[in-house]
Amino acid sequence: MQLNIWKDPLHLAAYGFGSGLSPWAPGTCGTAVAVLIYLLLPTMSSLVYLGFLLATFLLGIWLCDRTSKAMGIQDPGGIVWDEFVGLWITLFLA
Repeated sequence: MQLNIWKDPLHLAAYGFGSGLSPWAPGTCGTAVAVLIYLLLPTMSSLVYLGFLLATFLLGIWLCDRTSKAMGIQDPGGIVWDEFVGLWITLFLA
């Protein structure tokens, strides 16, 4: 099933705001966008940042599940929200 992610903001978020549509290394492109978002985040205390990570993690479970079900594909390669959260966790721990 062809899904137009540009029409649904939830699918757009799951696809990394379009970065997951890259024909070349969508996960890498998703990570690059995640770095840009991270750099734009305001400075947060560790506790607030942990809350942010938990919220984005839980949101991602829902977003990715909804998008993959709408597509009828288990774990499509273009869904890069997991790259976002994974990078943000890594940067927190670094």
